[in-house]
Amino acid sequence: MPATGQTILVVDDQPSTRRLLDYALQKAGYRVVTAVNGKDALEQCAAFRPDLILCDIMMPEMNGLEFREKLLAHETLRDVPFIFLSARAQTDEVLAARKLDPQGYITKPAEPAKIVETVKRCLE
Repeated sequence: MPATGQTILVVDDQPSTRRLLDYALQKAGYRVVTAVNGKDALEQCAAFRPDLILCDIMMPEMNGLEFREKLLAHETLRDVPFIFLSARAQTDEVLAARKLDPQGYITKPAEPAKIVETVKRCLE
């Protein structure tokens, strides 16, 4: 069981994905806060500093790549562990994501247990 108080920010525009990740991560002992896009996630990060961010890439208003770029430019948020989660596994997207130095890249659909294991590994 992870240390209590660890908060994961889940950023995904799909309600079903947010619910699934919220359930799996809470079951593993994490506190979960959700956002529907990068703009919403930036507002969440202004309110609190998450212990890890799990973020979809393709979203309206501000996609995951843009959100990650803004975090990297932010002095107090750039070192928050970051995992991309995307239904797209095209080489160009993966390369663009990897240039932003995430701690992980998970292709959807992924088993919730795999996602929780990746989160645990990134927080160790």
